[in-house]
Amino acid sequence: MQLLYLATFLTGLLLGVYAMIRGVERIGTPGRTPELDALGRPTGAARMALSAPTAGAFATVLGVTGYLLWRYTTLASGVQLAVAVGAALIATVAAARAVSYWATQAAEHDIVDERYLLQGHPAQVVSPILADLPGEIAYVVGGKRYGVTAESLDGTPVAAGTEVIIDRVEKGVAYVEPWIQVEQRL
Repeated sequence: MQLLYLATFLTGLLLGVYAMIRGVERIGTPGRTPELDALGRPTGAARMALSAPTAGAFATVLGVTGYLLWRYTTLASGVQLAVAVGAALIATVAAARAVSYWATQAAEHDIVDERYLLQGHPAQVVSPILADLPGEIAYVVGGKRYGVTAESLDGTPVAAGTEVIIDRVEKGVAYVEPWIQVEQRL
């Protein structure tokens, strides 16, 4: 039983690291196209589901609780496992509810600055941007192509066909910077 609990604990830790690296995504309804926000990301109500974070939390608590019960009690193996599974279920549900409550509370007070919704989004210059005359760019969000008037961020001309990065959009005008300049800073 000791090896089972240690392996379960290790699996939980690995799933936790996986969730931290990959991130947590909202799960949509199977067979339905998800609703997209302005940046093409799926939106929808978050719900508790079997995912890497919940499975990782369950496995971690199960492993720790089971190991401690095995090490410091004289309970039968079946009772140890039942208590560990119960503790893992309670801890996982409580943690998921707490995180969703705190995340909702924090997001309610966020003020979204509409100018920066497309910041960092790639685009292509369709008509040249001159020093004293705006041009036009095209970008894709959620599989749909959009066009908007654009000016250079630093006032320099940008030729048609140039790959650019959107800094902000103010009053229908996108302020852009060539990708080459951004890449040099990285």
